[in-house]
Amino acid sequence: MKISVKWEKDEVKEPSLCTYFINSNETLSISQCGRRFKVNTEPLGLNITDVESNDAGVYKCVMTKLIPPPTAENSSTLMLKVSALTLQLMNSTNSSCVELLCSLKGLRPQQVNFTWTRATQLLYHHESSSMRSTLTLCKPHWTDGETLTCQASYSNNHTLYSKSITLPCDSGSCNIGEGSWLTIIIIISTCAGLLLLILLGVAFFKCKERGAANGSIVYSNKIYENFTFSSATINTTSSSQNAQPGAGSNIRSTTRSNQQIIRQTQREECIYEN
Repeated sequence: MKISVKWEKDEVKEPSLCTYFINSNETLSISQCGRRFKVNTEPLGLNITDVESNDAGVYKCVMTKLIPPPTAENSSTLMLKVSALTLQLMNSTNSSCVELLCSLKGLRPQQVNFTWTRATQLLYHHESSSMRSTLTLCKPHWTDGETLTCQASYSNNHTLYSKSITLPCDSGSCNIGEGSWLTIIIIISTCAGLLLLILLGVAFFKCKERGAANGSIVYSNKIYENFTFSSATINTTSSSQNAQPGAGSNIRSTTRSNQQIIRQTQREECIYEN
């Protein structure tokens, strides 16, 4: 005996989600299955991993007996509900106000507690029903580009669901902060570059002056020398004649010459700097 099994979804006609065969010894031979779909042997069925909200819907299982002939086809359907919290921005006639709709889908209507937050701040401007909540904020109670969060606590199984949304920006106002930071960075970089150029210029001129000073001769030592010069010699002669009278004798004159040599010395002093 050989049976063909094919799983389909009402909204997806082709290709099928998963196709496989059941042999007479109850072994499976999988022909083709999607990435998130796996065949369960006991009990026989189909597993979906990483379930998303759009997986909810009507699924159909078609079983066709191939061997032995004649062929026979049997099908069954089931409804898959996926619980999911959706958060969307609604159209508002007032440009200064925003309206958000938070709804819990895929569950039986039960009492749901909705909570709206901005970061850690609770927001109370909302209206809630059994499975949905609406938040309306007007300026200045909201700003462009901020993130708001809706949390829903389902009373039946005490499961907490959470969804966040970022508010739109008007006329690119959200990019003002980024532009300001970019401008500040450019100004700081420019100032740092100018300061570096100034420091390099000062260092260059200092090195240039130092090199010029090393290339010149500086006299810092003094040398004292004394020179002695001899002046002209002056000769002085003095003569004295003494007469002594005597009787009957000749007058003898005695002359004494005294020669006196006077030497005049001139001293010169020179100072050299080195």
